[in-house]
Amino acid sequence: MRSFLQLCGILILAFVLFAISAIGMPSMMPSPQPPTELLTPSPPTTIIQADEGPSHATVQYGTSEVIKNNNGPLYAYIRFPQAGNSTDEAIYDWARKLYSEIFDEFNSIIETNSSAIGEINVHFDSYLVDNRYAGILENGEFSYTLTPQPEVVVKTFNIDLSNNSFLSSTDILDYGQSESILELLHDRLLLEHPDTGLYLDFIDESWLYHLVIAQDGIIVALERYMFFPEEFETITVTLPYEDLGEALLIRTDPPLPPIPPPTPEPLPSPPPPPSDPDDPDATPEPAPPPPRQSGSIDPSRPVIALSFDDGPGKYTDQFLDLFEKYGVRATFCTIGNLVNTQTEALERAVNMGCEVIGHSWDHKNLAKLSADDVRQQLTDTLETIEAATGVEAVPKFRPPYGAVSDTMKDVAAELGLAIICWNVDPEDWNTDDSDQVYHAVMGAVKDRAIVLSHEIYKSTLIAYTRLIPDLLSQGYQIVTVSDLLFIKYGNNLTPGQVYYNG
Repeated sequence: MRSFLQLCGILILAFVLFAISAIGMPSMMPSPQPPTELLTPSPPTTIIQADEGPSHATVQYGTSEVIKNNNGPLYAYIRFPQAGNSTDEAIYDWARKLYSEIFDEFNSIIETNSSAIGEINVHFDSYLVDNRYAGILENGEFSYTLTPQPEVVVKTFNIDLSNNSFLSSTDILDYGQSESILELLHDRLLLEHPDTGLYLDFIDESWLYHLVIAQDGIIVALERYMFFPEEFETITVTLPYEDLGEALLIRTDPPLPPIPPPTPEPLPSPPPPPSDPDDPDATPEPAPPPPRQSGSIDPSRPVIALSFDDGPGKYTDQFLDLFEKYGVRATFCTIGNLVNTQTEALERAVNMGCEVIGHSWDHKNLAKLSADDVRQQLTDTLETIEAATGVEAVPKFRPPYGAVSDTMKDVAAELGLAIICWNVDPEDWNTDDSDQVYHAVMGAVKDRAIVLSHEIYKSTLIAYTRLIPDLLSQGYQIVTVSDLLFIKYGNNLTPGQVYYNG
């Protein structure tokens, strides 16, 4: 018994001595250390958290144009600005070349995988600085079935508006002072994107490849997969003008006179028929007053819904002028990140009795996305429409490309949204011939049809200056998608179900 007690005492004494030594000695496990930094910034006093909410498009220079393909198997949506000056052609050529190169690349893919489906999705932000400079950032990606990761698209344009010439990065920053520029970049990354702090050990001039002149400073775009792990998207960070000092080469003179906005072209009127069909030179008879739709809907008469995708855009107000002239109503299927560029037009649409529904946040193919991503695309768009129009969002949405998946249906059902497609498609995105659009609609339209068009094309606008009076003359009533579906279903639409016609 005594030996057992002695053994216990020895064990207790050993434990106490070990505990005392552990307190006085450093741990054998290495403690976490901050990353070794190439540059030594001053500690930031304010932290700006990145990615708070969806990223709205900034369009301060030019208006949006789109190259697209709705038919697949390579779906495309490439948005770029045009401003009516001599630099437009180079930007347009870049967009066309991008689409052509990816189209050729995708064709080589489907030679070995005939079931592959691809998508290219590219957007832009544009900035106007003192009417002297314009900066443009194109950002997007190309992906296809079973691709390990998408191919990233980043392209920048910077324009000196005093002579409409493009600026290179060495026209903007003095790379002889790259050390101070990189130190500033390091500090701003920690400030605007604190979660990048672990990856800033090896900043060099390659990080300054994509520069954009913007209002508050020079934006640096850091391409996805190039500088940070794959969980990071393409990151943008701003180098303030006042912090760049002598490293900034562009002029800071007083601003140039404002650039006058382009004058909208008047809507063309359909030509009046000649008084004698056999004599084209005969004096035409006075045109009859245009038909005008009454306010009420007669369900016993033919009814159609006109829907317009991919706006709001530069022709939205002219479409509204046309609808107002003839007393008709239509449905606008809007891109969420463009809503804030045309809030007044969307408010006007709602006040006129038209409706605004979502068309995704950034025109991605929702059928390829996860449930969480689909949910984010839809809710962000709905909330933005409500904020812009001041009315509760219509519980409907149109999927880009008309592409539908079971996952999308489930999320739509969860959110209480009906899915709106169409059964008349003039493929106006594939032609700039307004006559072709006109005849495609007139040849396919029928009672209770939902007609798909795009409000972003001038040829479509011209086609509808003829279509609307001619459709009214043929006895069609032109209403919103909601009004059309109400005739058949009342208030009993099924969330998550796809509707192609009334």
